[in-house]
Amino acid sequence: MRLIPQLNVNGQFTIPNPNTDLQTFLSVQQGLLNAVDMILAKENTSQDPSAVGSLPSRPLLFASSWLSSEVGIQTDGKKLNSPEPGGKFGGYRVQSFLTGLTPVPLSQGSMYVIKQSNPTYQALVYPMPTSHPCVNRLVLGAANTVGSWPTPTYALGRYQLDNNGVPLRDKPLSTYLIVNICLDLGKSAVINKQPVLRPDAMIILALHWPCEGSGCGSNGIGHQH
Repeated sequence: MRLIPQLNVNGQFTIPNPNTDLQTFLSVQQGLLNAVDMILAKENTSQDPSAVGSLPSRPLLFASSWLSSEVGIQTDGKKLNSPEPGGKFGGYRVQSFLTGLTPVPLSQGSMYVIKQSNPTYQALVYPMPTSHPCVNRLVLGAANTVGSWPTPTYALGRYQLDNNGVPLRDKPLSTYLIVNICLDLGKSAVINKQPVLRPDAMIILALHWPCEGSGCGSNGIGHQH
């Protein structure tokens, strides 16, 4: 909250609602991306490359259930429409398409897959550690939309704590926020009984955060890849 004051509402970390205050949402989403860019630039110039290059691989940990606050628009070249609930430009506290995120068994936690019902495997996610232990770059590849996350897209993590509230610096960090840009360039369709991808562009700006149990109550389902 010290980094992005707009996230501080009466002393609580609060994700903005783009449907009621679009400018604050955009300021937070863009401000976070730019701030993290600057933090990484400082880290990269202040650290020794050989020391950074010799660090063990320790990507952030990711939960399975997610909510998001997002804005977006899509077009098939003929019309504009919104992928958000109710045709709004934004979605607030909607179920994130990241729900179902789970480690790929063969990857030993280095890659994740979004596992849902149809299709079973929606997309792959690769968290790449950076020179800062609390920041991962994220790469996404969607299975049916030519979807991706262009840079800058980041996951932000925090240390796990022991029973006394002391950070466990030898343990992997847990992701508490993802700030991303989403780009889709196609949409799956069936033509003459054959699956094809038809032209369809979509851009989403989003903030995603993990949830548990009753805290996962949502205002509908957000955009889907």
